[in-house]
Amino acid sequence: MADGVEAELKVAVDAAGASRLARLASLTGLDVTPKGDKRLVSTYFDTPDLALRAKGISLRLRRSGRSGEQTVKFSGSFSLGLAERPEFNVPYNGRVPDLSRLPDEAAVELTRLVDGRPLVPLFSMRVTRRRWDIATPGGDRVEMALDRGTATAGSRRADIREVEFELVSGDRRALFEVARPALAGVAFHFSTEAKSDLGYALLEGEIGAAEPTTAVDADLDDDMSVEMALQQVLRSCALQISANVAALRAADDPEGAHQLRVGLRRLRTALKVFASVMAPGAAEPLGAEARRLAAEVAHTRDMDVLIDELVAPLEGDDIAALIVLLEKRRKAARARLATVLAERSTGDFLIDLLAFTEARGWLSTDDIGQSVGLAAPVTPFAEEVIARLRRKVEKLGRDPEALSPDERHELRKRFKRLRYAYDFFEPLLPKSARRKLLPRVKAAQDVLGVLNDIHMAHLMLDDVHAAGPKAGAVERAIGYCLGWHSARAKAIWERRADDLTL
Repeated sequence: MADGVEAELKVAVDAAGASRLARLASLTGLDVTPKGDKRLVSTYFDTPDLALRAKGISLRLRRSGRSGEQTVKFSGSFSLGLAERPEFNVPYNGRVPDLSRLPDEAAVELTRLVDGRPLVPLFSMRVTRRRWDIATPGGDRVEMALDRGTATAGSRRADIREVEFELVSGDRRALFEVARPALAGVAFHFSTEAKSDLGYALLEGEIGAAEPTTAVDADLDDDMSVEMALQQVLRSCALQISANVAALRAADDPEGAHQLRVGLRRLRTALKVFASVMAPGAAEPLGAEARRLAAEVAHTRDMDVLIDELVAPLEGDDIAALIVLLEKRRKAARARLATVLAERSTGDFLIDLLAFTEARGWLSTDDIGQSVGLAAPVTPFAEEVIARLRRKVEKLGRDPEALSPDERHELRKRFKRLRYAYDFFEPLLPKSARRKLLPRVKAAQDVLGVLNDIHMAHLMLDDVHAAGPKAGAVERAIGYCLGWHSARAKAIWERRADDLTL
């Protein structure tokens, strides 16, 4: 692209997805023009003490056939696959960088950082890039590029299978308009780093498989508007969801299902918390899809809790027989979840979530007053949200002893929403709330969470019992588990019911 700020969406795909994309010929409603293949060899340079890396700058020399290019990319925004970075390119066939060839503003900054130290080659990338020029009905143009190849740093190597959607002209919403049909049916996850970050990680021996990821703080502060906070919170939710979809595709780690479920719940809470400043109905499709996907995750997560936390800690031959039966059910649940995560609907949801977040999908076309609410300072908004959610908890939790099982479940959901809202807005809240009230909310959530797990265990074990004849050992184990955990639930309630009042 020309010198300036690049805008691109980057996703990683597996080998099967890359092969499928390589055969792309058309997309419904879009004008697709294949542009052929290029073989690219890129070498990245830095000072021996990685001065450029410390500032988020990458410097590379790239060759394609007889042509060469020198590129520098400065630090910019990189939010879950969507990158915007100042970039400068100049034709150059040399073997070592020549900073004087760059535009003055880039040359001056790099020369200052390098400060006379040598620029040394650190890692290289060899890829075959297949490209398409894609035009939308609105006249926007996007270049889609599929890179397949290898990154090398010394003796370390890593495969590269990445798709980039780069905005050539028009509105950046076109990136999502193109990516959604292009990636239909392809298992992918959003890239969270640039190619240079992959090279540096390889250099340092830090490359590994996708792992379960906990929630990332939204990093709110008093200077933000409500809209800025909304976008930051949604980015935090999207990052957790996308990362754990990738982790579950890579392995069966129970923590992946747990964190994906948490991410989906946080998203649904965020959409409700900020509903008052969104266009009516704007977030409903996202909320419905998050709820559907959460229901699919729930069965796997409930089986993990049942086996690992509620049945396995009990001992005996009968328990071992029950675990064998439950493991078969867990295996089936995991297979079902893997199928769901590979479906087009999951990929569409991830793209729609990112598009909603980055393209301000909450905006109304006819509500002039909406801008006032979005531009308002976030702290008063956060305090009002917390106060409202707290009142809902207090109203239902005045007399915990009088609650029915359904009311306890509703109280648990209210505590959970309050907890997630606290997590979103914690930096904005008074110290007294962070010091006193937040620990009580967490304690109440823990109590109700354990009781809910025991309740789910009863339902699932009853289902196992009702499924048909079982060996005597399994039937005895089911009865023992139900009795043991019924007594445990009663003891927890009697001992910690007071924790449910704020």
